[in-house]
Amino acid sequence: MLIWERTGARLRSFPLGGRGFLRWTGIALAALLLALVLALYFLDWNTMRGPIGRWLSHRYDREVRIDGNLQVKLFTWQPKIDVGDLYVGNPAWVKTLQGANLSHAHVEIRLLPLFLGRLIMPVLDLERPNVLVVRDAGGRTNWDRGAPEHGGWQLPPIRRFLVRDGHVVIDDAVRKLHFTGTVNSSEQAGSSGGAFTMTGDGTLNGNLFTADLRGGPLLNVDESRPYAFTADIHAGQTHVTAKGELTHPFHLDRFGADLTMTGPDLADLYYLTGLALPGTPPYRLHGDLQRDGGQYRFTAITGMLGKTDLNGDLAIDAAKDIPALSGRLTSRQLGLDDLGALFGGGKAAMVQSSWLLPDVPLHTERLRQMNAELDYSADAVASRDFPLRGFGTHVSLESGVLDLKPLAFQFPQGKLSGELKIDGRRDMPVTSMDARFSDIHIENFVKNSDKPLTGILEARVKVTGRGHSVHDAASTADGQVTIAIPGGGMRHSLAEWLGVDLLNAIGLTLSGDRSNTRLRCAVAGMDVRNGVLTTQQMVLDTDPVRIDGSGHVNLHDETLDLTIQGHPKSFQFFRLKAPVEIKGKLASPILTINAKPALIQGGIAAGLGILNPLAAILAFLDPGLAKDANCAALLSQAQDKGAPVKAAAVKQAPAGK
Repeated sequence: MLIWERTGARLRSFPLGGRGFLRWTGIALAALLLALVLALYFLDWNTMRGPIGRWLSHRYDREVRIDGNLQVKLFTWQPKIDVGDLYVGNPAWVKTLQGANLSHAHVEIRLLPLFLGRLIMPVLDLERPNVLVVRDAGGRTNWDRGAPEHGGWQLPPIRRFLVRDGHVVIDDAVRKLHFTGTVNSSEQAGSSGGAFTMTGDGTLNGNLFTADLRGGPLLNVDESRPYAFTADIHAGQTHVTAKGELTHPFHLDRFGADLTMTGPDLADLYYLTGLALPGTPPYRLHGDLQRDGGQYRFTAITGMLGKTDLNGDLAIDAAKDIPALSGRLTSRQLGLDDLGALFGGGKAAMVQSSWLLPDVPLHTERLRQMNAELDYSADAVASRDFPLRGFGTHVSLESGVLDLKPLAFQFPQGKLSGELKIDGRRDMPVTSMDARFSDIHIENFVKNSDKPLTGILEARVKVTGRGHSVHDAASTADGQVTIAIPGGGMRHSLAEWLGVDLLNAIGLTLSGDRSNTRLRCAVAGMDVRNGVLTTQQMVLDTDPVRIDGSGHVNLHDETLDLTIQGHPKSFQFFRLKAPVEIKGKLASPILTINAKPALIQGGIAAGLGILNPLAAILAFLDPGLAKDANCAALLSQAQDKGAPVKAAAVKQAPAGK
């Protein structure tokens, strides 16, 4: 190859081979690199604040700017970066313009490991960082960039991590959560409580919040060995403590910890965990928590919820868009009162209410934030009012629909089984219940040894209502209630009292008579419309008396207005024709005798007495013309409406006369 040079009138040629070309190319590149190094060395980095801010703004689709001093020291084995007054804006859909700002940041990076593809930060020092986290009702956050991350933070090794006077504000429309607090971290060599400390305090939905995280000195962390830590968190009356290890230091998505939680209501953990847990009485739980990426396991659980012991294992898959809870929990003994917290009891019961049915709003909107498949069983049930032996259910929660099926209570004789479903997919939740009472022995509900009523109860309750509380759902309920007793026995004196045969009733009572009469059958059917139960049929048939009833139960104001009237089947010498009325509140019903018919009866007697004193007695005589109820037909009708009356009981039931 020749290079020609013109000198005066002559041309000279210079040979240039491959080596020469490479030599001159290398010289040019070296000169360019030297110029770049010199430019960077003498560069006033403050002149780059604008270009850097514009590039970051374009890259992250929000305003980013550096308003303070920018210093960079590259030519050292440990490059240093100092940034002052860093501003990061929010996306356009967020009303608040500022997403974060930082008074000063000092960062140091080790150069040689960086050439090998490893980022190690000997120092990360943040002064007065302010961060706003916003999530709207659709789940969009102001820090989203593409697909959501569920695996947790994996930080580079940091040997000295300092945060001074940090402030965090979180507004979460999905969880209805608002947090305002401060964050600080420090290192105190030789501290017995752990050299590294990070603390936070503030308010979480109006309740005081504090957090204290401690660990060994970061300077001495061996990345091949677990890093021990402790955590102590208070959120209102909820208290969580943990003692465990990060499997790989600075990988916050891999750890194991011994966890203890206490508080007045398990549902309050929703604000810390995002899990839609049920309402409970005061609790204390302990177990082993393991995290592996988006998978959590809470095993060897032991504790108490009110008077109910709890044991079992749970797993949470948080790698999905909607967390999924699964597992099995058991109790040796369930306190029946503790179940009431699920529907507004527990802590909520302290709220003053005039209603018997819980009127505390259920957080059904949380049902859309979690899926679950969970089994629960109790070997025994402690109850003051009901003779229960055991309880079990399978809890299924998917896409905002909570289904407890089967929902089964075991009695000493008989069972209650059915299904409870709460559909929380819309703003107004819909609650439906289908319960069957099978082979329930009525006498087991009478605590004393004297059993005035015996028989086997079969019933079905199928209702659907809308509302944010149990009371609201009951007030709008539609459905059917059917109750049947195919046969049994009743205290003779009780039958006479219900029939208002005063002479026989008083005589049997005063004589201490304990004899029973046959209960041929009892059937009650009630139609439920818009929270009002109206009797379609109410018959209780004994050998001496047939008793018919009518009326309604209003769940809007929880009042009763029922009337029962006895009709004797044999001649009665002295009988008041006065019905028995049951009125008042569900919580405190009042049983009275309607005196108006008796007064009319007395007026007739007085009129007859004017004609003949002996004729006055005629007004109180009853020829006893009532007929036996057709029990076979009544039980067949109850069976058709869903009451689990056995076919054999229908066939054996006596017909009417």
